[in-house]
Amino acid sequence: MPFLTNYNIIRRRAKDRMNEKKKCPNCGLLIDSDIEKCPYCGALISECENKPNVVESGVIEVKKTKKATFPHGIFTFSRVEEVSSLKRISLFLSVILGLTIITSIFYFFSSKFNPYFLTSITGNAMLNFSAYLIIFGCCLLIINKDYKNVFSKYGKSRTYLYGIGYGFLLLLISATYSAFVRTIFPGVGENNNENSINKIIAAYPIFSLIVFAFIGPMCEEFAYRLGLFGFVRNYKRIAAYIITALIFGFIHFDFSGNLKVEFLNLPSYVLSGLLLCYVYDKEGIETSTITHITNNLIAIIFTIYSVFFL
Repeated sequence: MPFLTNYNIIRRRAKDRMNEKKKCPNCGLLIDSDIEKCPYCGALISECENKPNVVESGVIEVKKTKKATFPHGIFTFSRVEEVSSLKRISLFLSVILGLTIITSIFYFFSSKFNPYFLTSITGNAMLNFSAYLIIFGCCLLIINKDYKNVFSKYGKSRTYLYGIGYGFLLLLISATYSAFVRTIFPGVGENNNENSINKIIAAYPIFSLIVFAFIGPMCEEFAYRLGLFGFVRNYKRIAAYIITALIFGFIHFDFSGNLKVEFLNLPSYVLSGLLLCYVYDKEGIETSTITHITNNLIAIIFTIYSVFFL
């Protein structure tokens, strides 16, 4: 009898343990306590037990998520939706249309008073500085109440550690591709976009450091990663990579320049666009912005050093 009693007690306790429920820290679903992976969102319970969702009045607060193709490793993608689809499109169009409108206004007044003004370094610098500052202000107005979602990770060390690391990787990719092209096609130089920016940097190094190293990258990340990539990713992730990288490449393409030089430099921008999309997709807009800033900042510092100290 004692043996059977103890056996029944053990069996009942085991059954009770099997019937115990626990809440998935990621989506809030109640699941059996012995399950290690949530059957709804796919999250590993052991990895996210320290990230409980807020439950108020019996209603579980669940963030909008996107399914990740690979749940772990270097292909773990960011799931949080920072802004709405309408804001994503608005951010993209504000940069694309903003550059076109501002350039048209500058050309209109230049043709009235000094047709050659915009062909000068001063005129080109004023156009670029003004355009980026105006567009940056427009992007901040569009983001508006979503500041916390967009800028939430700037206080985390991971953002800067990974951002700077990816920034150096971006520089390495660009330098490797440039060396490869110049080995096969000796004498091929930089495209019109790079030549124009280098001249502006040489003439206005301080303003260039502020605008081209910080304001410009933030505008481009708002437009192409947070805006275009984020919008297309809602429908097809692979298409988002391809479309965004190609548009990012061709936005730096000058059809009025030497087409051979422009096309040979184009893949460098496309590869950069792909890496920035990956960083945004994996880490978020804050890290991709730091990556872009790191790349531009080091390139501009080298340009300033070569102009004034060599």
